[in-house]
Amino acid sequence: MALTLKPLLRLTLPLLMLALSFYLSGKTALINNNYLELLGLLPYALFVIVLALAHYFNRSRFFSAALLLATAYWLIQGQLQTSLAELYPLYFYTALSLLLPPGLLFLTILPERGLWNIHGLLPLSITPLLMIAAYIASQHYSEQQLLAFTDLFTIKPYEAYVLSVYASLGFLLSLLLGLVMLVIRNNEAEAAFCACIMFCFATLAGFDQPFISSILFSACGLTLVIGLLRSSFEMAYRDDLTGLFGRRAFNEKLRGLGRQYSIAMMDVDHFKKFNDTHGHDVGDDVLRIVANRIAEVTGGGIPYRYGGEEFCVIFPGKKLKPCVPHLEAAREAIGNYSINLRDKNTRPKNAKEGATQRQSKKDRKKKTVSVTISIGVAEKDDTLTTPKQVLKAADKALYKAKKNGRNCLAR
Repeated sequence: MALTLKPLLRLTLPLLMLALSFYLSGKTALINNNYLELLGLLPYALFVIVLALAHYFNRSRFFSAALLLATAYWLIQGQLQTSLAELYPLYFYTALSLLLPPGLLFLTILPERGLWNIHGLLPLSITPLLMIAAYIASQHYSEQQLLAFTDLFTIKPYEAYVLSVYASLGFLLSLLLGLVMLVIRNNEAEAAFCACIMFCFATLAGFDQPFISSILFSACGLTLVIGLLRSSFEMAYRDDLTGLFGRRAFNEKLRGLGRQYSIAMMDVDHFKKFNDTHGHDVGDDVLRIVANRIAEVTGGGIPYRYGGEEFCVIFPGKKLKPCVPHLEAAREAIGNYSINLRDKNTRPKNAKEGATQRQSKKDRKKKTVSVTISIGVAEKDDTLTTPKQVLKAADKALYKAKKNGRNCLAR
């Protein structure tokens, strides 16, 4: 599957929150002191919500991120509310600036494998390990050694910019690697962690601004809440194999359609025979490829995996005739796509054998196959007045396309 930059759009809301946070940080002088005290407690409340939701949805990375950021905020509030000209506040600030980026990056890279199991212990160990390491260092080394350490990461290299150059590079590298993971996985969790890296960077870079940690760590907590809810929504409503919205999302969409709409039913031709010939693994690859092409349908169509090798596209607010060219384009794109196959009997047993085969002429001449789809489409009109009736008519049209020789569209 080709990678695109579309997953980066998941950062739109966090970037808007970052801009709003900068705006609010300039307005703290207008806020009543009682509300400012509540502002200082807001990040804790949001992180507790994240912990509860992460426990409910069994998400170890979100749970660990909330623990890590809550600990960092507690450290800021407890140890860094004095001048950074003093040694120990400076040391903890420096340690925090160096440990936060790799900690968040680690959570971004790590796959989600559940919370309360042996695999969930790995991300959960980040917070205590980082804090123990920083505390032991502060107790073990002399003041001269701590001063030598902080001198390596000189803060305030520029006016109104507190973060050291090396720590800034650490944040930049972590963010770039996090964005790569976001593009690869296209998941709300990666987007939320990348946003937290940006928020933490902004906090430490503008650390001399009043209440900036409370505002930006509140943004971190809110981003984690939204990301966790969105991620859980996608788990419930998206199909795991194809990434398209699934049957549940399709049924809910049907209940909310307006006065005019069209529905297309699609089916992969001879899929059972293809599956039996080439195996279920190749069959799954075919379904992914077909889904990727259907996902690119234009004209305002919303694609769904209906079940098995069947797909649906809903065109809200559209009559049938304008939808046909967009469906035909998707059908032709699928039919023209060549799928590379490798013989199971000659599949390499290890990486070394695979590298040898890739150098051979035999391996260069790969066997290719292609698949086609049949499409049936119907629209709401005076006789088909409900989504159920339109869907049934589209299904009948699909069988008509099958009888007409497949790889065609019927109405």
